[in-house]
Amino acid sequence: MTTTVSTAMKENSRRALRGLALTLSFIVYLAGLLYAGVRSYSLFAATIAPDLLPLAVLGIVALELSAVGLPLAIHFWTSPGPQRMAALGFYLLDLVLVVGNSILDAAHQSGTLLPGFLQAYGVYAVPALPVLCMVGWALIWALDPASRERDMAESVRAATHEALMSQIQRAAESVDITQAVEDAAGEAARALVGETLGRAPRRATLPALPATVHYNAEADAVPAPKPTRNGRKPKGAEAPKG
Repeated sequence: MTTTVSTAMKENSRRALRGLALTLSFIVYLAGLLYAGVRSYSLFAATIAPDLLPLAVLGIVALELSAVGLPLAIHFWTSPGPQRMAALGFYLLDLVLVVGNSILDAAHQSGTLLPGFLQAYGVYAVPALPVLCMVGWALIWALDPASRERDMAESVRAATHEALMSQIQRAAESVDITQAVEDAAGEAARALVGETLGRAPRRATLPALPATVHYNAEADAVPAPKPTRNGRKPKGAEAPKG
């Protein structure tokens, strides 16, 4: 497509106007949140005890932050389907609660008689604002596709483990384990006997006896005299007589 000077100027003008519209919408949105926050604080300050007011401001903070975070979640986080529908429903509910607080505060300041549903809202819904915001965000988290994929994986893992246990049980019923049981019993018996013998008292050891003396005839024999050169025996070498 050929771009001319005229089309380029129109495109730049469209972008500038789009940026201006977004900027103005952000300013208006933030101004509305600020107005609603002031109204909610005025309502709480007039109807709640002063010592509980700092804690009750948490409800206002929860509403205001949800009004900021939900549009961002819808555009950049939630997936098409149940999660985005839940986010849209929660966002509409949050805006209704913000508007309800503003109307309730205005009626309380002017002394106007409120209809029954607004009185019920002031009695039952206003004290539970932080809890309602908590439930809304918890629902969005629960519907996150990542959480569902994790739950599906855990379900498959649990089913696989259960099937494996069933197969092991059937295999154990059909396998002959007699020999294995006998071997295990023998090992247990040997271990028990060894443990029992190890705990039995030892016998007293007897003192060692002296070694037996052996008679050495060769060592005690009288050595025979050596003969002389003439073959005669030396004197005194005759064998003793009888």
